[in-house]
Amino acid sequence: MAVKCQFDCGVDEVWALLCDPDFRVERCIALGELSADCDVEVGEDQVIVRMHREVVRELPSVLAKIFNSKQSLDFVETWQRQPNGWAGSLSIIIKGQPAELKATCSLLATATGCEHIVDHRCKAKIPLVGGKVEKFVVAQTDAGALDEFNYLKNKLAG
Repeated sequence: MAVKCQFDCGVDEVWALLCDPDFRVERCIALGELSADCDVEVGEDQVIVRMHREVVRELPSVLAKIFNSKQSLDFVETWQRQPNGWAGSLSIIIKGQPAELKATCSLLATATGCEHIVDHRCKAKIPLVGGKVEKFVVAQTDAGALDEFNYLKNKLAG
């Protein structure tokens, strides 16, 4: 299930913050991550965002046997300009863990502002419990995306 957020402002205003590496690092730290760094490559019709983030997650006991609660994540977002905003893909590598995340994402104009959507998918390479791991990882990632959307919304509100 995709995570969605409506903004009362235009695509350009939201996009400016999403392309600001300082904002992205600030957001990660404000949301409790241990560390973050970000690089944004801006082209005419394409933007690539690379982030490295260190996080600590509380894990259910069955997953605590498989995953370390402290995780190192590498994000790559590739965005393409669209007639009414931006659309792209996201890849998240969880270093040293048998799972990877991919997502489609968009930031598109609406009649009253714009809408940001991220749809995460997880693939866990773990026999027997892979499906449970995938559901947990997607739920955690969706919750994190919602927190990021709310932080962005509050920042835009001033």
